Amino acid sequence: MTSTVAPTLWRDADFLRYWGSRAVTMVGSSVTAVALPVLIYQVTGSPALTSSLMATSTLSMAFFGLVGGVLGDRFDRRRIMVAADLVSAVAIASLVLAHLAGVLTIPHVYAAAFASASAAVLFDGSSAGALPTLVGRSRLPDANARIWGTQGVLDVAMPAAAGLALVVWSPATLLVVDVLSFVGSLLLVRAIRSGLNGARDRTTRVTASDLRADLVEGLTFLRRHPTLWPLAMVAVFGAGSAAALLGLVVPWADRVLGVGTSGWRFGLLFGSWAAGAFLASFLMPRLSRRFGAIRLAQVLFPLMTVLLLLLSRLDRYGLALAVYLGYAILHVLVISATVTYRMQVIPERLLSRVSSASRTLSWGGGATIGVLVSGQIASRWGVPTALVVVALANGCAALLTWVPALRRAAPSARFVDAD
Repeated sequence: MTSTVAPTLWRDADFLRYWGSRAVTMVGSSVTAVALPVLIYQVTGSPALTSSLMATSTLSMAFFGLVGGVLGDRFDRRRIMVAADLVSAVAIASLVLAHLAGVLTIPHVYAAAFASASAAVLFDGSSAGALPTLVGRSRLPDANARIWGTQGVLDVAMPAAAGLALVVWSPATLLVVDVLSFVGSLLLVRAIRSGLNGARDRTTRVTASDLRADLVEGLTFLRRHPTLWPLAMVAVFGAGSAAALLGLVVPWADRVLGVGTSGWRFGLLFGSWAAGAFLASFLMPRLSRRFGAIRLAQVLFPLMTVLLLLLSRLDRYGLALAVYLGYAILHVLVISATVTYRMQVIPERLLSRVSSASRTLSWGGGATIGVLVSGQIASRWGVPTALVVVALANGCAALLTWVPALRRAAPSARFVDAD
């Protein structure tokens, strides 16, 4: 948006199309986030294999995160996002068809999950640059708050609904919702009228050396930035602990809390993470403008560590649910604040590359290690022991928020108010 007076977000037709594409994808992804791990756990009974399913998402970030950022800065972001949605729809649809034909296998589930997650990484690589270009940097906190708030509402309702649906239908059957959501998303992205790339010079032919240079430029910017690089290191441990916790939810619900793998209590447990995200979306813009993203990280990561240690000691459903919700609120609050801060300080032409590089380190690196290690620990020594290790990883993130570079930058690392 380049006009002097930009329309409010709810009256901005192109933002509504973008927001709608994210919303319909959130519906399908919320259902799949419940259905796929339940499918693996019901077939194998293994916490390690169930937790490892999340590694299909984290490894896709490790393999394609940097590539997605380079492509998003070099090529048409709209086309990349549409193509990614199409690939995801085909991958998940293959699971539904295999189930109907009676030939669905666990390797097929992992392969389709990896393909869909990889496409999502490419989508996000372009989306990270598309949103600031679409709404302008001054409206980014409010735009992200609306998107994350919507995700919170849908992710609360859909997992609970999925938990109830699993009493009647198989996990594979529920994946139809995700297929339809990807189709709806690609249609909405295609309908956006504004450009999703900022003005820049275009070459008629892009060589491999051009792409390699783009990649190096994005990594160099991140590595040399006085605050983004240490924040990326914080995110490695923060994402590792959060991903590990999410990967343990199914065996935790079944083996520790005793609620099984279906029904309203199981669905509510999955949905409580999203409820935390919804509440955090209201708090994030105001708190971030007042205190800044770095100061929030310095305060909230220690609190999250305490909650994780408490969670490792609980086996009562109600109290565990409340603590889990509290952790989710704090985690999403600090992550959404730091992501928005990152979007505002990166130059537009580097947005996709630098954002993807940071996510590759945190989600592709830290989260992958987190889910694989915690799954193995849970299988050998139990879920409570794995949760203690998760808390220790989060404690490392808390310590890193106080490195000298972040301590010096904390007072001034607040959101800007104008483009």
